[in-house]
Amino acid sequence: MKKLKISSVIQLCIPLFLLIAFTLVIVFPQYVPFLQVHVRSYAGIGTESFAIPSPNRIGKAIKFNLKKVPSGVSPSGCIDIPDGTVVTEPFMIAETEVTVELWDRVVSAAGQKGYSFSRVKMPLENKLCPIEAVGWRDAIVWCNALSELLSLDPVYYSDEAMQTPIRSNADLVAIDDEVFVHSTSRGFRLPGSMEWEFAARYIDGATWTPGGHPSGSPYPYYYGSYATGYAVYMSDFSRRVKSKASNMLGVYDMSGNVWEWCFDRFSDDKANPDAWTKRVTRGGGWSGNAYRLQIGGKFGTLPDAVERGQGFRIARSSW
Repeated sequence: MKKLKISSVIQLCIPLFLLIAFTLVIVFPQYVPFLQVHVRSYAGIGTESFAIPSPNRIGKAIKFNLKKVPSGVSPSGCIDIPDGTVVTEPFMIAETEVTVELWDRVVSAAGQKGYSFSRVKMPLENKLCPIEAVGWRDAIVWCNALSELLSLDPVYYSDEAMQTPIRSNADLVAIDDEVFVHSTSRGFRLPGSMEWEFAARYIDGATWTPGGHPSGSPYPYYYGSYATGYAVYMSDFSRRVKSKASNMLGVYDMSGNVWEWCFDRFSDDKANPDAWTKRVTRGGGWSGNAYRLQIGGKFGTLPDAVERGQGFRIARSSW
């Protein structure tokens, strides 16, 4: 049998090489430089800034921003159910997920006001990355602590008279997570599930990002070249906040980086205790796939669950 000529071997390999290259481009577009697209961030419609001073006023204050969100009605879910998301009052939502440095600053100062937390500190935490491994209960306690540190009325209470702010996980366990909400407080809180989705979808109040897209992206979650411009996903760890483009409200990382707690129960049906006990989580995280980035997606997690990739962002009522 005659030996194949080198030119013949090359001719045989070219189609195979092209097939492999095409497959890699389709499956992993985020790693192909010439497929990356230009994305941009936005300032939104208004910003309110806050700062937590350093202990004893030595060192820099830690600043954070909240973005204005108007009231309105938008579609809901991944299939865009018309008028399914209703927000009756304007509110503010944090520009970023709560960072490690902001979390630590509040926790350090809140002990003097009787607050305690159950979260276990993770090794090698980057202070500009979102805090993670935070349960729903710790997030509730932290929101109240932040409010008190900034001389605002807390939002969450263990009694209907609004006399006893929730200051620990034990307070929540004692009332079976049946929190009383101070509806007129301007303190910090978790966003409601509808508020979260409304802010993630917002474009101009008349048009909305579809539920199958990452927040801010003009294309669905499976357009990897766009998804990677707006979200951290399929990664080995989280990234610093604001490392991707914002949505139209100037809010970052609503899709990807870490999952975000909402206040709501996953189900209102007490006959289904598994779902009723859980709280809503949204947005997807750094370890998940692109499918989880859909802003219409809603998932449920137990309030005492402490998992890597689970964090939160804060909100505030009114403007």
